[in-house]
Amino acid sequence: MPLASTTGGEQPPAGSPLHAGHCTKSQRFTRKGTTFLQRTGAIAALLGPLALAGCSSDLPGHTPAPTGEPLDPPAEGTAWVIREVRPITTTDPVEDDADMEAFGDLLGSASVAGLGESAHVLHQFNQMRIRLLKYLVERKGFRAIVLESGVIEGRLAERYVQGDPDVPLEDALIGGFTHGSGLYEEVRGMLDWMRTYNESQQDPGAKVHYYGMDLTADGDAPVIALKLLAPYLATVDPTYAEAELSELLALAEKANVVTEEVRRYYEGLGEDHIPGNFLDGFTSISFEQLSQDEQAALEQGIARLNERLAANEATYTSASSSEEHAWAAHAGLLASQMIRDLRSRQAHPAIVYFDENIAVLEAIYKDHLPELTIDQRHFMELDDVEAYKEYFKGRETRELALAENLAWVQSRHGKTMLYAHNFHLMKAEVDINVGDVALGKVGSRSAGEFIAERFGDDYVLIAGTMDTLLGPTGAPLPPEQWPPDFIPTSRCERCLEKSLAEAAEARGSGALLIDLRTASGEARAWLEDDIDSRWQGSFQKVSPLRAFDGVFFVGGVSPSRPYEPGDPAGE
Repeated sequence: MPLASTTGGEQPPAGSPLHAGHCTKSQRFTRKGTTFLQRTGAIAALLGPLALAGCSSDLPGHTPAPTGEPLDPPAEGTAWVIREVRPITTTDPVEDDADMEAFGDLLGSASVAGLGESAHVLHQFNQMRIRLLKYLVERKGFRAIVLESGVIEGRLAERYVQGDPDVPLEDALIGGFTHGSGLYEEVRGMLDWMRTYNESQQDPGAKVHYYGMDLTADGDAPVIALKLLAPYLATVDPTYAEAELSELLALAEKANVVTEEVRRYYEGLGEDHIPGNFLDGFTSISFEQLSQDEQAALEQGIARLNERLAANEATYTSASSSEEHAWAAHAGLLASQMIRDLRSRQAHPAIVYFDENIAVLEAIYKDHLPELTIDQRHFMELDDVEAYKEYFKGRETRELALAENLAWVQSRHGKTMLYAHNFHLMKAEVDINVGDVALGKVGSRSAGEFIAERFGDDYVLIAGTMDTLLGPTGAPLPPEQWPPDFIPTSRCERCLEKSLAEAAEARGSGALLIDLRTASGEARAWLEDDIDSRWQGSFQKVSPLRAFDGVFFVGGVSPSRPYEPGDPAGE
């Protein structure tokens, strides 16, 4: 179908909050001549982090009903929490790491140590990320950290960490992380500590490495991975590069033409990436500009490319190096992950924010609107339970890609720390609610489930959660200053956070760690049940004992600190 147009006067202007990626804009659009209201507030709860932390495309949120008395955790459960928690002195990286032995005991001999967060871009979680990494590297022999950020972009941050003089810090922060996630002092502190540590190591095998594990800032664009491969193949297999690879690249470029137009549009607005909430829609629309035969040719060409890389490993390596070939082979895997994700979204076609995607395309193409083919199935209504389920099922392939990329890093460096949102790292499925729409368990696996399937007990996950929000002075924010989607812990139903907050007061510590696996009796039964757990500012139901091995709790959280060139990191 041709791209529908908005009614007169309703086009959001360039630079509006909608175009800048904000999550609360309401806008009227015309679809096949019918005007309807797209209210994105509920989707913001589904996809966005805390309002204070900006807008993202990751996680669900659920607001418990304000009426009625909240349910309390069982008394034995709370007593067990107070008894078993281990206080953590500070989230800041400090020399004294005696309290970090609590993490060492919980993680044991794990080869993949996961630290989760219940919301992105929070100062205390990201400081603890540095502190745990430092402890694991210095005390437990860990050699890599993997973050929920682009694999390809991450190579720039890794070059900085390894001391490359051609990569200044600012380039590493801006270009080494996707969706602006590197532009914070806590990220600077992490990279600087890794670089300084590496400078003190004479043995290359003792150095620590940085990796991303996610798809690129341009989403499912196989051309990004293929362009990474092109110079390598031109060297080791010029005949193939000139013939088949050039045709494959041309198809991949065509599949990305709309996404590339959108990227340039946002660049003109001062954005360095397409906002994550809208990225899926743009890449799906762009891919569907290929005919079915062209889509199949791109998919099959990528499969043949990977077969060729595997079959010629010895020959290619002798003409380059084992490191170059390892990255080339992984670039081929990334291309296959991207095409797999596009195909999955075709099979499960509901796209959140689809009409906002349309509005941006209107702003880009104006009177020169091409005949953009858009599958009508992509449209979804906010109360469409089945459409939401399709959305989550369609993104299971992204979760699989996260797990595959983590496994690749672990195969290269051994013991690896993993850091991402709890939603991606959890080992059991969550009951998803979108506003008042209850989806239940949709049958879509997380990266953590795939990782647990691969590594078994060698994968240990510590989820991160919190109680309340702090203001600029470090004191708790008064309720009237809370973001609209922030739900106080006192209103959750039988949640672990309620007991942890009580334990923090009883033990006189603002940060705690607990090993859930030691629970027994009524406490264990409570933790095995689906109870409320904080996701962003609100709650979802999940079994803590099935989803996590342990929990790290911070009483109060504040936003991460924007990167300020010239200032000491983290101060």
